[in-house]
Amino acid sequence: MKKSGSTKPTKASRYLDVKTFTYFIPTPPKRKSGFREREFDKIMHGILSEGHELIDWNTQSVEGGMYMVFILGTTTKKAMGAGLDLHEKYGLAESHANPDIELLDDEN
Repeated sequence: MKKSGSTKPTKASRYLDVKTFTYFIPTPPKRKSGFREREFDKIMHGILSEGHELIDWNTQSVEGGMYMVFILGTTTKKAMGAGLDLHEKYGLAESHANPDIELLDDEN
């Protein structure tokens, strides 16, 4: 009698790890034309060149700016663990100066 279900092993994920990266871009002053966000470009180049792939992304605008949330897949052992700790590398702040935006934690 044939067993139900597949006898093939499932394909392993191509990622060694999956993690999120959240970046906040403050609202710029009003301008007549667009502009390039060079700091963000530099950070994304670093993320992608150090063994991460962009799986998915989303944006959320709030008063005072926009959050960008990325789901990243780790493709190299070098990039696992603290490989995405970009605060020191790019001089990023862990908070923002806008008192109207409430940061959420695990207890909320």
